[in-house]
Amino acid sequence: MIRRPCSRLGGVPAAVGERIAELTPHLQRRRHRALAWLSGEENWCRERLPELLHLLQLEPALGCLIGERRIDALPALSARDSSRLLGQTLAWVAVDAYSGLNPNTLGLVAGCIGAGGWLILISPPPASWPAFADPEYATLCVEPWTPQTIDPHYLTRLVRLLQQEGTALRLEQDRAGMQVRLPEWGGSTGAGPTSTAPAAPCEGPWLSADQRDCVERIVRHMRRRSGALVLTADRGRGKTAAMGLALAQLSQGKPLRALVTAPSRAALGPLFERLQAQSAALHWEGDDCRVGALSLGWRTPDTLITEQPGADLLLIDEAAAIPTPILAQLSRHYRRILFATTQHGYEGNGRGFSLRFLAELDRLVGQHTALSLRQPIRWAEGDPLEALLDRLLLLDAEPHTPTAAVVPPGARIKPLPRAWLATHERYLRELFGLLILAHYRTAPGDLRVLLDSPNLQPWSLEQAEHPLGCALVAAEGALSEALAEGVWQGVRRPTGHLLPQALIAHEGWREVAGLRAWRILRIAIHPGAQQRGLGSELLAALVAEAQQQGIDYLGASFAASPELLQFWRRNGFWPVRVGDRHDPVSGSHAVVVVRPLSALAHQWFRRARKRYAQTLRYRLQGALGRLPVAVLPALFEGCDAEPLNAWQRQQLQGFAQFQRALESCLVEFDQLLRLTVPRWGLSAEEQHLLLARVWRQQAPEAVAQPAGRRAQLQTLRTLCARLLAAIPDA
Repeated sequence: MIRRPCSRLGGVPAAVGERIAELTPHLQRRRHRALAWLSGEENWCRERLPELLHLLQLEPALGCLIGERRIDALPALSARDSSRLLGQTLAWVAVDAYSGLNPNTLGLVAGCIGAGGWLILISPPPASWPAFADPEYATLCVEPWTPQTIDPHYLTRLVRLLQQEGTALRLEQDRAGMQVRLPEWGGSTGAGPTSTAPAAPCEGPWLSADQRDCVERIVRHMRRRSGALVLTADRGRGKTAAMGLALAQLSQGKPLRALVTAPSRAALGPLFERLQAQSAALHWEGDDCRVGALSLGWRTPDTLITEQPGADLLLIDEAAAIPTPILAQLSRHYRRILFATTQHGYEGNGRGFSLRFLAELDRLVGQHTALSLRQPIRWAEGDPLEALLDRLLLLDAEPHTPTAAVVPPGARIKPLPRAWLATHERYLRELFGLLILAHYRTAPGDLRVLLDSPNLQPWSLEQAEHPLGCALVAAEGALSEALAEGVWQGVRRPTGHLLPQALIAHEGWREVAGLRAWRILRIAIHPGAQQRGLGSELLAALVAEAQQQGIDYLGASFAASPELLQFWRRNGFWPVRVGDRHDPVSGSHAVVVVRPLSALAHQWFRRARKRYAQTLRYRLQGALGRLPVAVLPALFEGCDAEPLNAWQRQQLQGFAQFQRALESCLVEFDQLLRLTVPRWGLSAEEQHLLLARVWRQQAPEAVAQPAGRRAQLQTLRTLCARLLAAIPDA
């Protein structure tokens, strides 16, 4: 540390000021970026920020302050509006932690800083920052907890890592004025953060030589043969832009029909921008446009599945965010596909994609061709800021790889104290790596939830002191009568308590308000240790602990799929609600499953299951009109249905064996489907026909296969006979 009394940052001794002033030219020559940590009392930091920008030779207008209070005339945005910066390249961004530290925002804005730029972190002094009443705590609390009850494990870890960091410029207020510590790479003008000169930026239209080579490989592959390409890259490598450049080259010459899909259309902005820059303006008519010889269409993943429009080429961006069954169906239908996904990023991670899907892809289409982009666009490799953020936010967290000798009896299951987890970095990285593999949406903010949420308890299934699996369990329920009544009336939506809120607000079950619940937010087993019963073993341990603690019921919510429903059903969890919202990415709906433990929960659960079966069938013609037919057997599994009486059988036999009209036995056919749906064992086309013509009562022309009213009636008669034969006589 260099101790110098100074009332103004600009008043530091000449030697110190000169060395600070040299840092930005260092970064510019290396095309690197760095962190400046400005810590002290809030007003002191606010006064120092403009002076620091001046000393670092940074133009105020070329950056942005993220915070709730402006500082002089500096451009400012609140954290909730920070997404407006996406696509911009800034010389500096200052994050005001006095307004709250949001890890997702920190990762987002850092990615907008260009070569030679600075991320400036404004915070309370290191010794007092963990005890600071961070405004972000309000988003982490559920009743009855308050922000004052949160133990600051996340900030304690953050401060420790920042104090150990040698690549940051540190400026800290003290009694003498200020302590200044220069970054280790800034000690002399002859050395930079790395010892070799970085590659110069590539001339347009390419954003890097790496991107140019990748696009050339994509074009060669797609012009010569069918098959699948898989493009992976960390954030900031120009992956989506590369897809647009490839489309522009592929569309030169003969006509090309291409489709693009992604979890959101907004994510494809760089693709459309680069395509337009290399061809001509894109004039959209709805979700389709034409430019030169290229016909381009945007579709959501579920629309591609249901409509299956023709195309010469399908491009899928952020493929890790799309469920594997959807990707598998697309792979079977389209001859040329480019899958692209981000490996590390503030918005989530895609490394689980390679484990979950690529083996299946090889089985479907033969061996795929793998491409990767490694060279950053806005900065050079070896960037100190990127490496620092990887450590702070665990963007590069990896799980421990189990050996082939792993067997379930050697595993230990235990709760993890958050204070212990925050101080054991290796274990934390491996645990968070598991969560990343388990869910593509695991983002930096989830690390703060893991360490700070007062109602959250992480559990680990480990062997040899390495986590092989984990579960995140949230304590919910035991709501006050007043709060429960407000939820039931639709005028209260408290933070958290998702299980009781869904059951009270949407299903009307006020009696669950006083019950104590555990909601399983995530459960993950390393892919190398799956199919050995470890997930069920972990759930069994949670059930046993919940019973011992007097918990009334356990539950979970997830996107409905036959495989997941089967896993939870094997472990005693049954559906009690299917959500109204249709997910355009997965093509499915969220389902709430519950396992009752106490006598009170069992009494409620029996009534809830009966009403669930009634409402599920009724809603198939409305809010659940797009529910995938393949998930119906699993959703109806275990639901009681009245047996057919002799008269009902006679009506159905009249339709199956003779020429009676379908309308004459719709009520009886409905009852037959309720009795047999868990064990249909029918083809997808047959299931779709039954759902469309009987349960949803759609017109014959609304059903594609089999085509025509006569062919459909004949198939329905055959299916009616088969289903009647599958159930015993009354």
